[in-house]
Amino acid sequence: MLQLVSGNTQRPAPSLVKLINTVPEAHRLNHPIDALVIIGRQLERIIEEDNLPAAVSMGTLRFSLFRIHQERIARMAKVCQSVRVYGEADIAPPNIPGIEFIALPEGSPLAREWFFSFDSPGFWGALITQLIPNRDQGSVRRYLFEGALSADERIVTRIHLLLSLLAQRPAPHVVERDVFANSVRWARFAFELAAHSEAERLNLMAALGEVPILREVLALYHADEPQQSFERMMPQALHELGRLDVRGAVLYKVTNNTLHPHIWHNTDGQPLPVTPGQGISGQAFQQRTPVLSLLSTDDPEYSLLHGAHSVVAVPILVNDAVWGVLSVGQLERDPYSSPAAAGVISVAALLEQVAAATPTPSNWMLPETASPPASFGTSRLVDPTPPPPPVMPKAASPAPPVPTPAVPPQPSTSSASAFGLPAWMQGATAAPPPPPAAPVVQPAEPVAEDIDWDEAQRRLAGALVAFDRRMAEYIWQEMIAKYTSEEVCTKLLMPVQVAVGEGWHRGEVSVAAEHFTSRFTESKMIQMLHAIPDKPGAPTAVIGCVQGEMHELGAMMLGLFLAWEGFRVIYLGQNVPNTTLAETIRQLRPQVIGLSATTVESAHNLTEAGQIITRIEPPRPQFIFGGSAFYERPDLKARIHGQFLEGDVRLIARDLAAKHLKV
Repeated sequence: MLQLVSGNTQRPAPSLVKLINTVPEAHRLNHPIDALVIIGRQLERIIEEDNLPAAVSMGTLRFSLFRIHQERIARMAKVCQSVRVYGEADIAPPNIPGIEFIALPEGSPLAREWFFSFDSPGFWGALITQLIPNRDQGSVRRYLFEGALSADERIVTRIHLLLSLLAQRPAPHVVERDVFANSVRWARFAFELAAHSEAERLNLMAALGEVPILREVLALYHADEPQQSFERMMPQALHELGRLDVRGAVLYKVTNNTLHPHIWHNTDGQPLPVTPGQGISGQAFQQRTPVLSLLSTDDPEYSLLHGAHSVVAVPILVNDAVWGVLSVGQLERDPYSSPAAAGVISVAALLEQVAAATPTPSNWMLPETASPPASFGTSRLVDPTPPPPPVMPKAASPAPPVPTPAVPPQPSTSSASAFGLPAWMQGATAAPPPPPAAPVVQPAEPVAEDIDWDEAQRRLAGALVAFDRRMAEYIWQEMIAKYTSEEVCTKLLMPVQVAVGEGWHRGEVSVAAEHFTSRFTESKMIQMLHAIPDKPGAPTAVIGCVQGEMHELGAMMLGLFLAWEGFRVIYLGQNVPNTTLAETIRQLRPQVIGLSATTVESAHNLTEAGQIITRIEPPRPQFIFGGSAFYERPDLKARIHGQFLEGDVRLIARDLAAKHLKV
């Protein structure tokens, strides 16, 4: 049924381009419309072929321009959760099931922006551009579009929030994200873009500015030279992984059912051959699926990857056979918390795409004796004395044993097609052998009804600093089932976060353990915030971190307590660009806007934020700010047009509620 919605005429249509102001100039696009259509088409194909329940928002300037793409978008809409098309209503839009049209005011900023934003648990991103006349001696020769392609989930979330407010529809929300599946799909997209017949003429590779590792590796790819391309790309891939601060990398090739080192980089000596099941690399070979695991002294990778505490090993499959394994050392003890893991998986997926695209791979497999380039395959000088292990606090549990190798989350086997995905993500058609059963986690002691919160704090802190995710999750579920979210937050989660942070300052807790604890705390706070029902008609509070600020625990905590006090909270997360503040306030008309800063550098951006808010026409929101930056530089408070708040976040929330909530 046709759904035509006029944008909210009481609020100006937003500009999405402002959300990408922080994207470096070198990563930006400056392309004609045919390039944008190709980029968008590759993204659409992945959504359609993988049957992804994506929430899609797209802008085509005018509804008449949508007609050109109508057939493609109609096919994609059949698998999507929602599809919304924004543009000027120069014609009556077509009646297509599953597609909603939102008419924009003529001449509004959004009506000059061509965009395609998509969000699903296993694939997300946004292409955002604006129309720029390309003039020659005063006359317009043709139109170009400037912008960027981003895989940043924060940008995607903000796009859908702004557009849902304009359309007066609920914003789509993705609770759990599969980072590994997303990495594989972005690698697939990158390869399809590089292999496109128009890639060189339209400079399509410029669209990969926000995924620089894939872009640099693909710069060596030529579709008419698959064998030579693959040979050049392998050492480059290992070199580019150095951007992720990995602890050495080895690309093994299978010969006679044994993994032989083919290319290696930044390792302690030459790697030795590995048999199936031997070490983490051998497990990935045997199981035909990625293995992310802590390093054991018995693993062959232990002496090879200096400084690594964990390893991610990814098999590369060609014609349903393991061609080789990419193994990379990681600094983090929890392999899943490492920012490098997703990058390694994306690089392995890219190499697999190149191999699979070659018509006769058996004719171009590299010889076993191939010599690596000069900067690869050579040992590096290292300090013979390994660094001491981090000291855990006295209350911490002992370090857990090496966990059973785990398999990254797989997409639903009910998907209509798994085209282009590695075998380990293809569902029932090529299911890998199941991993050994994980040990059942039992609570250390039965918990009495009259809880000893100190004991619960010790148990949770011990689990977190020991990287025992299962035990930490067990304790959380045990407590949240018996007590209110506010009780568990104030009496368990917050004290544990503070205790671990203090342990890190004293040198008793490692940096990795403190980061692991912070990520656990953030995930639980977000869960609690999203579980609070929306409150139509309640005062609105917009909370986030000022531009340049990446630490969000304080802002997240304030947002959570304001929601418990009765506010409708819009949480914007990290690094909220100052250029978006005025528009956000005019869109939402909140009673309160709060921004946090933990570093002096980001605190300076609050001065501009306060000036922007002061210039907004009434009614203006109450602007509050705070953060640890002001303990280091208390003089900065006087420069900011707003109210500085400090102290117990519960009392702050209650005071704001008393002021803004109707009795």
